Amino acid sequence: MTQDWKQWLRLILAVLFAPILAAGLVAALLAIIMVPDLVFQTEIDSAASRPATAPEIMASLFGFGAIGGAMGFVLGWPAMILGGLPVHAWLVRKGRTDWLPYALIGLGVGAITMLIYLLATGSWRDPMGLLDGGPLLLSGPLTGFLAASLFWLIRLPPRIPAP
Repeated sequence: MTQDWKQWLRLILAVLFAPILAAGLVAALLAIIMVPDLVFQTEIDSAASRPATAPEIMASLFGFGAIGGAMGFVLGWPAMILGGLPVHAWLVRKGRTDWLPYALIGLGVGAITMLIYLLATGSWRDPMGLLDGGPLLLSGPLTGFLAASLFWLIRLPPRIPAP
């Protein structure tokens, strides 16, 4: 009985934290790749800037991470509940509880979520503008991969007995 509630607690924590943490980390990484001036430069006035100090860089990355975490809340939780949990139950039934199937399926769920997001926001109307955001297109699959990996790490499926 004690072991059962611990497994449920791990599952709940994995569902709650994995999408938000993964999206926050990916958003901070995208900020470094796509807009390094906003991370590593501090504007003195409209015409001059200086290199940012370590606390300013951390504050910028935290801000981008918070925005990514909000996107993880809006997009990641529904993807986790609608796509991730049913696949998790299926993988446990099949006895495939190692890391790789989780990570690869997370990559696919993240790609599908990104495509749904792009279709819902009308981003497909301007394909050239969409291609200009290169690394942004990879944010969905990367976030799905990372969220599934974090889910696996928190949940620790190898310890789950197969039914």
